[in-house]
Amino acid sequence: MKTLSILFAGAVLSSVAYAADTIPDGWAGTYKGECELISPRHGSYYNFAMSLEIAAQDTGKVSWTLSYGSGQSASVRNYNLLTINADRGHYAVDENNGIVIDQFLTGNEFISMFEIGSSKIQTTYALDSNGTMDVSMDSFTFKTIRDAEIGPYTVANYGLKSEQKCRLYKW
Repeated sequence: MKTLSILFAGAVLSSVAYAADTIPDGWAGTYKGECELISPRHGSYYNFAMSLEIAAQDTGKVSWTLSYGSGQSASVRNYNLLTINADRGHYAVDENNGIVIDQFLTGNEFISMFEIGSSKIQTTYALDSNGTMDVSMDSFTFKTIRDAEIGPYTVANYGLKSEQKCRLYKW
């Protein structure tokens, strides 16, 4: 009986760990366009091409492939979109190198906030009904630039390092 219980528990756990990855309605496709980097000090200082492909794979995984630049100098990032809990809008981008970035689908936007190195980064992928996608990636200082204890609350402020704004079109 003990063996049966262990086998049952293992089957339940494995079904949870390997839930089917799915593409949210309307998000599948290839999106291409231009981005600009903007900083508070210098304004808009660099433009570059970007593309995002979201597609179901034969393996049952969902690709989330980002490409920065174009031609032979393009930097391609082969990631996967994981479904954590579709009912709660919880997904994640697996960078296939140990880094997994959780993101949440609210309406027509994937939103995430994460820390890496000396930055806090917020990303938003907003899909418009006409097929365009606005992508923003805002990078802030890791350390606060101002904080205060106000009653029972701590108010912390972070400095903006740079903003990446992109407009992509469905192909």
